[in-house]
Amino acid sequence: MVGMFSPKRQRHTGFAAAEQVRNAQDPTSSQVAAVMVTVEVQPPTQVQAGAVMYPPLVISWGNEDAYDFVQVCLIDSYGRILEDQLYGTLSMSGKSLDDRHASRSTRAREYTVFPDLIVGYAGVYALQVNAIRMDYASPDGAAAIIAASTITSQIIVYDESVAAEIPSPDEQTLLRRLRRDGGFGVPRAPR
Repeated sequence: MVGMFSPKRQRHTGFAAAEQVRNAQDPTSSQVAAVMVTVEVQPPTQVQAGAVMYPPLVISWGNEDAYDFVQVCLIDSYGRILEDQLYGTLSMSGKSLDDRHASRSTRAREYTVFPDLIVGYAGVYALQVNAIRMDYASPDGAAAIIAASTITSQIIVYDESVAAEIPSPDEQTLLRRLRRDGGFGVPRAPR
């Protein structure tokens, strides 16, 4: 499934496949809600196996979506989740960007930065990003529900070293704003 990945460095928005939300008026009916997570900063298009990815993956969503946390996993070109091949911080809570100079729509977003992702083996991959809501009212106890999901652009992982990738101008601006805020752990570009 080669066409599943986008080679360009661009923002990417994904919709949840389908989230069942109970209708308050009629508990027997349900409706589908479209919720989104956005890849604000794509991972590098190429990276060395075992090296920390730069630029870091940055995800955002609207404050109204109220996800409990976001998790990331490695997938192959067929969409299969590959366990024990992606290392680093794989789940994070969101945080608002405290930026008075930003537009109102930007301030109404939560951001999550994954600063230390490492792929262990050479190959062609992508990252699947899942926004999770906890359901504490579940009869079986607390349950994690994937409320929204998206897939990043393709990442080619090589056994040998590769040149560091330069983020797009928009990505650089966002990374600077997140770094300036101080609470996101945005790394500096490798030298």
